[in-house]
Amino acid sequence: MFYVKKKTIDLIFCKFVKKIDVMKKLHYLFIFPILLIIFSCNNPSYKNTPTAHGKSGEIVVVMSNESWNSEPGDTLRAIFHEYCPANPLEEHLFDLHQISKDKFIDQNLYHRNVIFQEIDANIKDSKLSIVLDKYAQNQVFVNVAAPNQAALVNELSKYRNNFIKLFLEADRDRWISMFSKNYNKTISDKILKKYNLSIKLPINYYLDVYDENFAWISHESRQYSMAFLIYTYPLTDSSEFTSKYLIQERNKILKENVPGSRPDSYMTTEVKYDYPSLEKITHNGLETAVMRGLWKVKGDFMGGPFVSYTKMDKPRNRMVCIEAYVYYPNEETRDKMRQLEGVIYTYDIVK
Repeated sequence: MFYVKKKTIDLIFCKFVKKIDVMKKLHYLFIFPILLIIFSCNNPSYKNTPTAHGKSGEIVVVMSNESWNSEPGDTLRAIFHEYCPANPLEEHLFDLHQISKDKFIDQNLYHRNVIFQEIDANIKDSKLSIVLDKYAQNQVFVNVAAPNQAALVNELSKYRNNFIKLFLEADRDRWISMFSKNYNKTISDKILKKYNLSIKLPINYYLDVYDENFAWISHESRQYSMAFLIYTYPLTDSSEFTSKYLIQERNKILKENVPGSRPDSYMTTEVKYDYPSLEKITHNGLETAVMRGLWKVKGDFMGGPFVSYTKMDKPRNRMVCIEAYVYYPNEETRDKMRQLEGVIYTYDIVK
């Protein structure tokens, strides 16, 4: 049986960086009301279609300069330039790149996320349509048509939350598609065998801790650390999906299993300056508590973002949590966290 003894958070993070102390330095599940969905993967020309490009978290906005510098542009910025929750730095939900219609040619046609403005006085009723794979595979193309700017703004505002959900899930599914083609089968099989959990872990991750009810899987570089924690604890009459309960159990597990390098230091949850958010979803047929927040090391000056997915495994009388975190001091972590959450989204409890 493969087994790695417990190490401190510093030793794990520095495992592959001997000379540098790193520690001191989305098919779419939800698409809003659709008036038009065109193009199918069954189309015979699909295989000859180029693959969409662009960075995660980017959206190309095809809009006139006049609209961009007035209310339509302000509306899009209000939607997508909100700050990411549970993030140590102020990062926008998405980065918007505006171009005029005459520049929507060549490589710009193939961007992964596109919002296309269409204003024409001959348009009778405003409408919003989503076209999947319009110009490229894995592309999400949103067309917003209206007779004037005021009607366009109204159409954009109407679907504010759904816009965000659409593009977040699109980016998540692209991450899943990418790493699922070549995932770390060795570690994933070990997780399945010991914990009865199915998950597709990235190829460049290492299994650092493999205890009875706790596993630590990490990827280290000279600049940052990204990792997954998998842990279980008994299901009792007091078990519930509330922030207070989940944070309480999380802190117990982390104090015991993720020590820091200083005496009596350990990973815990930040609750004073940024209290974690909690969302309940149905994931792979089970109610799941999704918690997002900031972690810190008590007794040290380390911290970063985390996201956790907790489920009740009633047949085995246990609570099961898989969480991910990033340590990248003074740098942006939005896209790294979304990549890790894509991995967590593949997790399921094997019956």
